[in-house]
Amino acid sequence: MEREFGLTLRTLRYYEERGLVRPVRRGALRVYSAKDRERLKLITRFKALGFALVEVKEIVELLEAPRGRRKNLHGLRSRLSEQRELLREQCRELEKVLELMEETLTEVNGEITAQDDGNLHGG
Repeated sequence: MEREFGLTLRTLRYYEERGLVRPVRRGALRVYSAKDRERLKLITRFKALGFALVEVKEIVELLEAPRGRRKNLHGLRSRLSEQRELLREQCRELEKVLELMEETLTEVNGEITAQDDGNLHGG
């Protein structure tokens, strides 16, 4: 499971504690079912999309609910759209930070060049 999903044992145990997966226990060994594997695929996907673990659990349970699947999918689409907009806003903010970083680096490089030129000319 660690290799398949890129999760640490600690993370898998945490997900188990939170009720996200329910492997069968055989002594110290945990056996993950096909359902657990599908859940882990969903968990890792929605975590990668920036959802909090509480939200991930809600989404996974929504997707697994036997009734109202169409309604659930509409709800999921709405949540995904909101998350997409949040991520886009974060990208815009990061772009501003990167622009400021470039300006600052340019200023620092200019200072270094000025000091180097001053040292070359007997400064």
